[in-house]
Amino acid sequence: MRLRTTYQNSKDGSGFMIVEVILAFSILTLFTISIFALNSSMQRLQIWSISELEKLKILVKDFDNETYASSTVYGNNSVVYSNELFRLSKSDYKKSWGRDTCYPRLQFDENKVNSYLNGINIGIGNNSTDIEVRNDFVYLSADSSVASMPDFYIIDNTNPSSPSIVSSLNTGPGINAIDVAGPYVFVAQASTANQLQIIDIHDRNNPKVISQLKVKLPTATTTPPFAQSIYYKSGYIYLGTSKWNGEEFNIIDVSNIKSPVIVGTFDTGTLINDVSVLDDKAYLATSDQMQMRTIDLSDKSKPKLLDSFSSSGWQTQEGKVIDVFEGSISLGRTVGGFNVVSNHEIFLFSSTTDSRDIPGGVYGILQRTNDLFILTHANAREFQVFDLSMKNKKYDFPLSSSPVKMACDNSKLYFATGKSNGFVMLNLKKDE
Repeated sequence: MRLRTTYQNSKDGSGFMIVEVILAFSILTLFTISIFALNSSMQRLQIWSISELEKLKILVKDFDNETYASSTVYGNNSVVYSNELFRLSKSDYKKSWGRDTCYPRLQFDENKVNSYLNGINIGIGNNSTDIEVRNDFVYLSADSSVASMPDFYIIDNTNPSSPSIVSSLNTGPGINAIDVAGPYVFVAQASTANQLQIIDIHDRNNPKVISQLKVKLPTATTTPPFAQSIYYKSGYIYLGTSKWNGEEFNIIDVSNIKSPVIVGTFDTGTLINDVSVLDDKAYLATSDQMQMRTIDLSDKSKPKLLDSFSSSGWQTQEGKVIDVFEGSISLGRTVGGFNVVSNHEIFLFSSTTDSRDIPGGVYGILQRTNDLFILTHANAREFQVFDLSMKNKKYDFPLSSSPVKMACDNSKLYFATGKSNGFVMLNLKKDE
């Protein structure tokens, strides 16, 4: 049996009109359903979009307010903010000025240590005093008995087997300490003429002193001090000096790089060997009974003492170096002439206070997640590595001298030797 569709013939074509009506109704129904489906989808999309936009607004607000939606730290000055869908990374390059480029999660493996101990010749009798390194470029200060010798060097260390001097500069009487911040080097001068100098290093081949500053004298006849220590953070220099009749701690606004201005001072009555700043607090390593001072910087025009630390042996030992890492503060001291086991040389302040005897004293500290790297003057054991409890020494290594300062760049540790060979280096990740 064959099924066949027939249409009624009529003069007015009504049979065809019925088909056309049915077809039109079907299309209308399909179109209406599609519209409702599309409208429903659009509503859901709108609700989803509003929700995600609200999340994004919160994320951006947190981003602007520096409230971490996710507190994952990417190095010292970069932070990742994220919600379910969006991920933002923020790095404030000006806040990062002055901080080193050391890996924050540096892991120690003694089988990967590679040493470069030849250094570089900066001239007989010209002794290095401090060192900072940024991405394989070494900034080295010195103090020579010969007035005509350079006291500042820029060194290319991209090939550590053969470092080369890019440029040098004679700033005057010598340099005790430096801090590198972006395209500028801030110099603590071994001079009574000026305590602060600022060097422009935009052109590494041609560094230039662009400004300088002398600390305020209590009277016109007061002998000015030597600058001893320096720290840069967020547009301010924190300068420590030798003991004198004025204030040893100076806060200097360097937002106008060519016209630095002292905005606050504090009298310690003693030599300041090192300065480190965390949030609104400055930590000073000093040479009297209060071997570490904590200074409130919330009002930079009126810095004030918040706290201090003293330990046995202060009569002969000096607070020498400060390290700050993720809220933990470390203090290193000199040995005081000869070692007394009960007078410890290193102190770690976190949730508890731990300390340890380090024969030879402590002249450099680098704390990381699992390890404590220490520069000492212990003969043939100048570089030492401990766990964070400081109960277990993991490693020691001879640096062939008694270096005076330590700096970190990525996985590399640099040491200013205090001699005319300038610096030596250990790479803690040999496979790089």
